Amino acid sequence: MMSKALSNKIIFLFILATIVVNIIQSAFTGLIFDEAYYWYFAQDLSWGYFDHPPMVALLVNLGINSFDGELGVRLLAPFLYGINVLLLWQLLDDDKKYKYTWLFIAFVSSVGLMVAYGFMMLPDTALVTSSLVFLWAYKRFLSEEKTINILLLGFSMAAVMYSKYHGVLLIGFVVLSNLNLFKRAGFWLATVFALLLYTPHLFWLYQVDFVPLKYHLFDRADSAYRIKFTLDYLVNCIAVAGLAFPLMYWAFFKVPSKNLFDKALKYLGIGVFIFFLFSSFSRKTQAQWVILMVIPLILFSLRYAYSHSKYRKWLLGISVFSVVLICFLRVALIYQPISPIKYEAYGNKEWVKHLQAQVKDAPVVFHNSYRDAAMYGFYSGGSTVFASNDLDGRQNQFSLDSSEFKVRNKKVAFITGNHHYLIDSTLSVVQEFKTRKIRGTFINPFKTYKRIKIDVHKEDFKEKVPSKFSAEIYNPYPETIPLDSLSFAAVFYDEYKRDIKTFPLIVDAGSVRLKNKEKASLQVKIPDTVEIPEVTYFRMGILNNGTYPGFQGSRIKLEKN
Repeated sequence: MMSKALSNKIIFLFILATIVVNIIQSAFTGLIFDEAYYWYFAQDLSWGYFDHPPMVALLVNLGINSFDGELGVRLLAPFLYGINVLLLWQLLDDDKKYKYTWLFIAFVSSVGLMVAYGFMMLPDTALVTSSLVFLWAYKRFLSEEKTINILLLGFSMAAVMYSKYHGVLLIGFVVLSNLNLFKRAGFWLATVFALLLYTPHLFWLYQVDFVPLKYHLFDRADSAYRIKFTLDYLVNCIAVAGLAFPLMYWAFFKVPSKNLFDKALKYLGIGVFIFFLFSSFSRKTQAQWVILMVIPLILFSLRYAYSHSKYRKWLLGISVFSVVLICFLRVALIYQPISPIKYEAYGNKEWVKHLQAQVKDAPVVFHNSYRDAAMYGFYSGGSTVFASNDLDGRQNQFSLDSSEFKVRNKKVAFITGNHHYLIDSTLSVVQEFKTRKIRGTFINPFKTYKRIKIDVHKEDFKEKVPSKFSAEIYNPYPETIPLDSLSFAAVFYDEYKRDIKTFPLIVDAGSVRLKNKEKASLQVKIPDTVEIPEVTYFRMGILNNGTYPGFQGSRIKLEKN
């Protein structure tokens, strides 16, 4: 049997080796679109962002202040992965782990999505690490309720929530597994400490009218149930585990809970699975949403392997094969010619360089593509970019920050992937990923009114859409805006928030010139030529540089008896 000291030394050397390998991988692998988007976050540190809490932006910012390029964006990911490995090792409380050290190394290295977070900087990169810190702190807290453990527990709860909103599932299911926590003063002190640390983000949410939570909870489109959603979800549960998934799920249910910490792991695994299973009944899910399940799967699989030789041999064999496959795919991420698939990290430098040669120093506005805007901003060396979003796309960080003011009333290159718009374009470029052609033209000056607010009088909307209704418009911009220069339109939605019809509106605003911070009343009419179908939601906006109205008005739900 390998000695404890030697085993720990091998783990330490393995962690160092993985950090070095992941740093090299980080430097030579092109950014994916989400990473470019979080690089954009990091250009202006804040206590929150449209899509996520600020942890990912902070980590990227620390990296780009040390190194340029892809390595700067991902600099801390290899070190966080090293912490993940160390914490998984610490959370294994079976002394047999020292005998099977190489099994631990092979198995941990075979879980593909966890491995990917070792060289990609995403919100889940921080979520996995902060979740492991939380579980480690919780285990210490259960064994001894002393001050340092209380502080660690509170700090880790805040870190989880600063990483990603659905980290609340981790905390919630752990607490649910041990309701006696509510009787322990130390838990309440930890909770208060966590809330104090999280207060800046909560205040930021209040300042932006809870826009991120509204988006995640209400604005995302639901869908009529399709069996494909649930089947895809089950595939995702397999994908996050890797090729050893049958063994991992078997061990999860076979290993009994011997203490409160084990019970917490069981609640976490089952709770996350059930929560997102129900989510799959109304929308498409993503593989990384269930990444927290991987932690209990890994821990219970190793514990089961330590006492079952046949299982252990299978787990080791599958793990070694998976590691070889993962190594090939990692090389393919760097050396594209051997890649079996087209991946979104490929070719972005090239299309950005091609487009930059056409637009020169002009700011670039991307129609309904915050991903393209962020990617262009990164590989162009920090050029001014903006994502002009309308109801055919979705709101994002560009909708929340001040980037619009950098392009308003200036000459810009306006780029779109909508082939029904700007048919006579003067700019074009092909993106290798998905072999998509985007095109555009110069607009001078570029007019945009994303921050105008339209408040439709909801009392005019009862059981059906009226042919006429009233609304109020507010101008937040410094200049005076002639209302007769604006074009208004609306969208009908079904019960799943899918658009049914887009149409222009007839708006009577007289000759009103709306000054800064002023409001004006609007009399709105739906054209007689528009057939009103069976609808559930209605939304009004300004038609500007696109074929759909913008997000100026709120979505209104029709009352039905």
